[in-house]
Amino acid sequence: MENRNQFYNLSESEMLGLWKQVMRLDTPRRDCTVEWDDGIDLDALLLSHIKLWYAQLLNTVPAHLLPIEDLAAEVTLSVSHGMVAATIPDQSVRPVEWKLAEWRRSVTEFLDPCSHEAMLQLNEWNRGGAYAPAIIDYGFQLLLLSTSGNPQLECARCVVRPADGSYQFHASLLSTIPEWTQSTPMLI
Repeated sequence: MENRNQFYNLSESEMLGLWKQVMRLDTPRRDCTVEWDDGIDLDALLLSHIKLWYAQLLNTVPAHLLPIEDLAAEVTLSVSHGMVAATIPDQSVRPVEWKLAEWRRSVTEFLDPCSHEAMLQLNEWNRGGAYAPAIIDYGFQLLLLSTSGNPQLECARCVVRPADGSYQFHASLLSTIPEWTQSTPMLI
């Protein structure tokens, strides 16, 4: 079970401040103001890095370290030949756990459309059925296999991009910030 107490939920400005602190770019207070206009816009550069870093997290790190929502009510389903095409909402980054009501278990591993396993599932005689359902992940759409006719989506848990533009992640992912800044090309 995930510990939600160790999760950050930061606005863009809070995230920028956190990155400056982690990268030791924050300036100590000296009760004066210094301005210049002949350098790089450090905040804009860091925000570009932050957005890339967060997008990478949402796509690659274990799901329990990221924001997850059940989007079953927002998914559009269409049925054809025992297969269900599910159009996923825009805020979904990747599926985590999906289940149709008639399935005996949920699916947590999603097949690549080019994989041998996915090709086997396209044949109605090879499909796993209610006891071994399969889902092929096409990115913007999922193909849920093994259904009897009138599917009802019971669960559609996905890693999501927060709708309010905030950054939500587990505290353990802070350690990836210096690693990211050293391996990422400059965006200038």
